[in-house]
Amino acid sequence: MFRDSRGVVHTVSSADPLSDLPPGAAAALQEALLAPTATVDLGGVLERCDAVRELVERWQDAFFASLPDDVDLEEEARWAAEAGLSLEEVEAGYEEDDEDEDDDHDLSLTGPGADLEELDALVDPDVLGVGYDDEDDPRRLLPEELVTVLERELLLLPVRVRLEALVAAGDLVSEWADLVADHEKLLGHLVLAHAEPQAATDHEPLVVRHNALHAASGPGHADA
Repeated sequence: MFRDSRGVVHTVSSADPLSDLPPGAAAALQEALLAPTATVDLGGVLERCDAVRELVERWQDAFFASLPDDVDLEEEARWAAEAGLSLEEVEAGYEEDDEDEDDDHDLSLTGPGADLEELDALVDPDVLGVGYDDEDDPRRLLPEELVTVLERELLLLPVRVRLEALVAAGDLVSEWADLVADHEKLLGHLVLAHAEPQAATDHEPLVVRHNALHAASGPGHADA
């Protein structure tokens, strides 16, 4: 993540979300969303995937709302220097990449400024203005253990990498949801990513098989 002199936050996401996601968070998401069972409730899985995505989007909104209004250019220059670049070189590079919306998320700051330390208060269930009794709270649809792990693994990360991790969590869950929702996409995924040809049968058995493969290998895929 880098914040330029205009107060714009840039984050470059890796091609593989697992590169930006803490292993503990990835493992917890796998356990909750890719459970190896004999049958699977496709609608329930999609509902939980949507809840995770909504939750991390709320945390992203809170992240931006808690950033201070003023940009500390000296601090930004120090971060650039640690990367072996000048502040001008980093900002010039982002300006060149702004058109590539798939890899470079250019996000303007919104909301009132606040101390960065306030971000750590997000582990408080009520900090986002909703509680577990609120019917619109996505946490009501998720296992409590998953929410606890995500709060610890994502919200307590250093500010410089927290946003990338939140984006990665949403991207990973979106990929899994797409497979649950699309029969042909899941069939192709099993063939290409898992090197396991499948007969084009009902979708639910394919989801069950996919879950079983990840239960054995973890959330990622073996190198081709």
